[in-house]
Amino acid sequence: MFRVLIADDDFEDRELLKMEIQKALGGEERDIRFFEAASVREAKQLLNTHLFDLMTLDIEFDRLSEGLEALPEIFENYPALNLIVISGKLNKSEVLEQLFRFTKDNVLKGKRWARHFDVLDKKDDKTEGLRSAHTFALQQREVSGKLRELFLLAESYLEKDMIDKCLEVYQKIQNLAPGERESGENIEIFRGVLTLEQALDLFRNGETVVASLLLGYFLETRLKEFTRRVLGGRFYHGLYDCLRELAQSGRVSEQRKNLFQKLVWLRNKAVHHPTTVSEEDFELASESLEVLEAAWS
Repeated sequence: MFRVLIADDDFEDRELLKMEIQKALGGEERDIRFFEAASVREAKQLLNTHLFDLMTLDIEFDRLSEGLEALPEIFENYPALNLIVISGKLNKSEVLEQLFRFTKDNVLKGKRWARHFDVLDKKDDKTEGLRSAHTFALQQREVSGKLRELFLLAESYLEKDMIDKCLEVYQKIQNLAPGERESGENIEIFRGVLTLEQALDLFRNGETVVASLLLGYFLETRLKEFTRRVLGGRFYHGLYDCLRELAQSGRVSEQRKNLFQKLVWLRNKAVHHPTTVSEEDFELASESLEVLEAAWS
């Protein structure tokens, strides 16, 4: 049995979603049980009394963003719930901008838990997104307890900046659930596989918030690595600590101190105000890093 909660105040849209889910999953799931909520209140009541493999949530109820406003509580209370947000008036990029507080945690802190999360447009063919959510839900059933424990363990290592240990845990998640997206992406990020070019491609494809946050993470990682190389491997928690120690060491020129400070400012802009980042900021980051690191490459 595959249990789906559809939260949408429009009866026709709920019926259409059921048809799309049946079409996408019917070949693999013979018993799909649908539960419907015509309001956010009804959806919360059902979440309190039932377990679901997937929830689709419309962002528009009586008010335009009522669905989005309900997400903080849903994210907090049901950390393993697979979610697809359905948008009819806002595109994916605009929805992700409004979901910044979640996206920031997802990208920078590894707090994605063991969930599938996606944003789809009402007009789009949802087959791929639904099948992806279904595949993840099946993996989740098999190892859900272990996955969540491992994600929590990875997060604890990440908060201590124990990246090697964090990578070991994400690899265990991959071994338990091959192809699991979140741990796979985090492995690429922490191993330095992520490049500015990849982040820029995401930016150009409309994933502006995620791309900006990845830019911020990329800059923070490179600046900390630069500090370690210059000062002999010691770890500094914050970038301003790095800048202070570099300035006191006398090992970098005034030009490089200014470049470092400019890149810290750009990192903060990307992390705290991702919707203000432009393509020129990616170019500035690349050029400034090249000059900063030239003598220590």
